Amino acid sequence: MHSLFCATMTMLLAASPGVEVTSLTGTSVSGQLQSMNQGTIQLKQGQDDRQYPLSGVLNVRFPQNRFQRTLETPLMVRLADGSRFPIQDLKSNDRETVLQGEQTGSLSVPTKAVTSVRFGALNSDLQKSWDKLLNGKHSKDLLVVQKENVLDYIDGVVGNITADRIQFFAGEDEVPVNRQRVFGIIYARPATTETTPFCSIKLTDEGTLQASAISYNGTDFEATLQTGARTRLSPSVIANLDFSQGKVRYLSDLEPRNIEYTPFFDTVWKYRRDKHRDGGPLRVGGKEYTRGLYIHSKTLLQYRLKDDYRRFRAVMGIDDSVPGIGFVYVEIKGNGRTLFAGNVKSSDSPVDLDLDVSGVRDLEILVDFGDNLEICDHLDLCNARLIK
Repeated sequence: MHSLFCATMTMLLAASPGVEVTSLTGTSVSGQLQSMNQGTIQLKQGQDDRQYPLSGVLNVRFPQNRFQRTLETPLMVRLADGSRFPIQDLKSNDRETVLQGEQTGSLSVPTKAVTSVRFGALNSDLQKSWDKLLNGKHSKDLLVVQKENVLDYIDGVVGNITADRIQFFAGEDEVPVNRQRVFGIIYARPATTETTPFCSIKLTDEGTLQASAISYNGTDFEATLQTGARTRLSPSVIANLDFSQGKVRYLSDLEPRNIEYTPFFDTVWKYRRDKHRDGGPLRVGGKEYTRGLYIHSKTLLQYRLKDDYRRFRAVMGIDDSVPGIGFVYVEIKGNGRTLFAGNVKSSDSPVDLDLDVSGVRDLEILVDFGDNLEICDHLDLCNARLIK
């Protein structure tokens, strides 16, 4: 009886993944995931079941699930909705493409929703060439081939794809191509209107699925991609559920409409996004941050906000990488009105900014010289974000 009870409890625990839920306010709660629908997420916390509205959730993290890569070189597919994930095989005709992945299972999508397929493995030299082709504008499909460490292509029209052949039309000629000789395919697709996904699903194989709907029934997740395709996912393959899109905008994702640098001496220290001046992570108060801005004195950043945001939040401080003599004066304005003004020194504890930006269209951040000239004036605005 005891062994049966233990086995039953083990199964129940396995079916209830542990998650960490972070809200828009930055607070986090942990518990065992019980259920989730389009409106709420339910956790078991101790003896209690508690529900939280998804409208106030930033992300749901699965701390026990680690990122992992398959030993076999997988294919990589991109969809028009922004989804990008590895697969093991695919078959395609002019209407439907069937994708087979270890984590996504069998997924059927409209062929017109597929923007690229990479068959070959990337290295540092090929990465730049492949990205350049992906980001270029093409009037025809590209059949990309690898010649040593260089990528070349033929333009035309891609037809059916089987396990070993790619149908390709170059002008009036139809050419059956051995799939093993092809590095990748980039389709010429008309520009589509971007829509904000309900949830961005981060998989442990480093894939990303953009979903218009997602639910959890106590065993599996069911997701509907923005392409209309449906998939069932095990909790063990999910690293994070990101609900921030449409709710949160990181300042590092925005382009300032104006930047002004005023060096104290001759060196101009340009601001950087999501990294410190040395290329490493932002570090304040002994904690590392993957998102934010590095700003050196004297720098003025001006942003034009198009959306209706309510709050501006950030963790502010002098970066831990410099000696304890950094000293800057910071002033943040909204529509010309001062929202924050004060000195920030290395000896200070990190400042949690939470500013009301309701109705603000023009946001201005000034990092000015302090009392120590410009020496070690390396200010970080960590997790700097606008919240609706």
